[in-house]
Amino acid sequence: MPGVARSLREKWSRTRAVLEPRRSSIEALVARAFPGAGIVAVERTFGGLANTNFRLELSDSRLEPSGKTVLLRYWQRDQQQAAKEIALLSFVGRRVPVPAVLATGDADPDFGLPFAFMQWIDGERLDALAPRLAPAALKDVGREVGGALAAIHGFAFERQGFFGADLVPRDDLDMDMRGIVAWLDHCLREGPGGERLGAALTEALFAFVAREGHVLSSAWSSQPTLTHSDFNGSNVLLREEPEGGWRIAAILDWEFAFAGGPSFDFGNLLRPPLGDEAAFMSGVTGGYRAAGKQLPEGWLEASRLADLLSWVDFVSQPVCGAAVIKSARYMISRVIGG
Repeated sequence: MPGVARSLREKWSRTRAVLEPRRSSIEALVARAFPGAGIVAVERTFGGLANTNFRLELSDSRLEPSGKTVLLRYWQRDQQQAAKEIALLSFVGRRVPVPAVLATGDADPDFGLPFAFMQWIDGERLDALAPRLAPAALKDVGREVGGALAAIHGFAFERQGFFGADLVPRDDLDMDMRGIVAWLDHCLREGPGGERLGAALTEALFAFVAREGHVLSSAWSSQPTLTHSDFNGSNVLLREEPEGGWRIAAILDWEFAFAGGPSFDFGNLLRPPLGDEAAFMSGVTGGYRAAGKQLPEGWLEASRLADLLSWVDFVSQPVCGAAVIKSARYMISRVIGG
């Protein structure tokens, strides 16, 4: 079903209305962050489903050419994630290519939302670039992506869990069978997820997890590593080097990150169409191992099962569009063989 597969995410609707700040409000924010700078142009960027971002061209002879273009980001979906994402960008920037944070604020004048000015990174999104690449080039890009993912998973925590701006996991994850089934009950039987999936698929999912869920308790899956949790082609920027070849320019959008384990990021990356490209996935696994990270027996099954939990989470949210439900039904059926 390639048509359905390629529609994943592309047809999803935004869960928050696009912000339309006044020009004077943006000018006031710029004046505080970059004294003496003016605004040449403001352009909204596309791709996000909840937050709003703008590309700003600034005029100031004191700014380096590379610093005259910045990103203005407003956090809408969950304002508490702003401080966490800002802290993470500083934390991981030592090893992972990410935008630098230039200035921040707790409340803008129009919406009272947290915001930040970030370094603008030129590059091409992986999901847009990949269809144009020959297998050999796609494998090379995969190696770059695998290396970046290994760097992310190189950050370790004392335990798995969710954290705030202090980056200390507090809400432990209960990833044994009892915990997983309890969470599925909450999402699918107590919450709206089961009705959206349909009774037959919901029961098939429970049966599959009862048979296979133990893989998420493996040593590899349960290691408390940094997990981006939205690691896919829309959040990976690449730049073509002058001497040829593509390199990671930046990994974007860290608001969902937590101390989870590598299976969640691999599960996200395995989604079609990228996950169905043998050359790309060969490059990813090769690059990951070359960077010193292990992929033990059973890693693929654990990653696919972890992604099932992500789809359950999607379909159980209070706001869930028809395209998301269609994607969730397709992916869950694909994994469990229903």
